Amino acid sequence: MDLYLASASPPCNSILLLAKALKLNLNLKEVNIMAGETKTPEFLKMNPQHTVPTLNDSGFYLWESRAIMTYLVNKYGSRDDPLYPKDPKPKAVVESRLYFDAITLYPAMLKCYLPIIFGKQTEPNPDDIKQAQAAFEIFDTFLEHTEYAGGDTFSIADISLLVTVTAYVTVEFDISPYKRVSLWFSKVKEICPGYEDEFDISPYKRVSLWFSKVKEICPGYEDILVKNLSTFKALIDKNKGASS
Repeated sequence: MDLYLASASPPCNSILLLAKALKLNLNLKEVNIMAGETKTPEFLKMNPQHTVPTLNDSGFYLWESRAIMTYLVNKYGSRDDPLYPKDPKPKAVVESRLYFDAITLYPAMLKCYLPIIFGKQTEPNPDDIKQAQAAFEIFDTFLEHTEYAGGDTFSIADISLLVTVTAYVTVEFDISPYKRVSLWFSKVKEICPGYEDEFDISPYKRVSLWFSKVKEICPGYEDILVKNLSTFKALIDKNKGASS
């Protein structure tokens, strides 16, 4: 099973973490987006949207990280895998959190920081920061009555959101005002093995609790996510604060 990816891309790292949780062996194929490698005729036959991650499972092609996650658990997870519940109601909640990440939280980060990566800005636009802050306020309310992002058990929603929140923290976005998110963040970090404790999110009680727990139960967090997102941070640091 081939996974076409860019290691610095947060959504690609979601797939790597899930694959480790499912004990799947993926044949990783690094793609240089800047060099146009997603727009070659060969790649476009697999994925006309020319995006990563893209999965090739014996000729079955799938893209969009959250769609790939649901597919992998459905096909390779256990019969009643809590990573992606079978019961319609908890399953719908997990899916709603995946959509929240895809449509609200992750795009808000891109809006803040992609212009810096491409050298168009040296600091995030204040209005874009406010939009990201509003997204975190919503996320914080999700955790008011549940231990994890999608309910009472660790799921692919936690993995997807863990990667996005880590990307925010990596570029020094302040999540401390969002107490439940911070507690969750620290909890999930603890149950997702491999996460490197280089970020102090202790002031954010709920996110921190979540993060520490998810880190411990999310295999590969340290050796996959922290390593790859350091490349993402380097792209930000290269242009942030530089003269335009």
